[in-house]
Amino acid sequence: MLKFAGILLIVTGAAGCGRYFISCLKLHLEQLVECREIFTQLDAGREYLKLPYAQLLKRTAKGKHEIFAEILLEVADEMEKNREADAAALWAAAFQKRNRQLFLKEEEKNLLLSLARSLMLEGDHTQVARIYFLQLEDRILKVMEEKKEKQKLYGAVSVLGGLFLVILLL
Repeated sequence: MLKFAGILLIVTGAAGCGRYFISCLKLHLEQLVECREIFTQLDAGREYLKLPYAQLLKRTAKGKHEIFAEILLEVADEMEKNREADAAALWAAAFQKRNRQLFLKEEEKNLLLSLARSLMLEGDHTQVARIYFLQLEDRILKVMEEKKEKQKLYGAVSVLGGLFLVILLL
């Protein structure tokens, strides 16, 4: 009976580990999609509402995931305090501060920072922003494909690893 309980505990733990990695993949994709929505709203607000950048950030923060709302509000507050501040540096600092909560890779953060910088440009920024939006779309599609592949892999490896551990301990 004790062996059976141990086997069940090991296999359950291994499967739980696989589920954790699968949920990390899901959160990564969700965060990328939410970033796309945020920057799309910023672009549309900049184009049609003609609000200052800090006000656009505060307006966009409403209804967003807690992490991104904090980032947007922090950047907006810093921009209102110091009009001469480098917005790209503020974005980078906000991302860095929440590095553990964000499941974004370094290249994705750099892409988002470049997109934020392009949306701050005065005048016609649409061509530059469009390039970054296309890159972001490509990255989202790649992450979707990776999620499909790795989801199966993580599930299989975790269960097989648990079974291997059980056999090894018997």
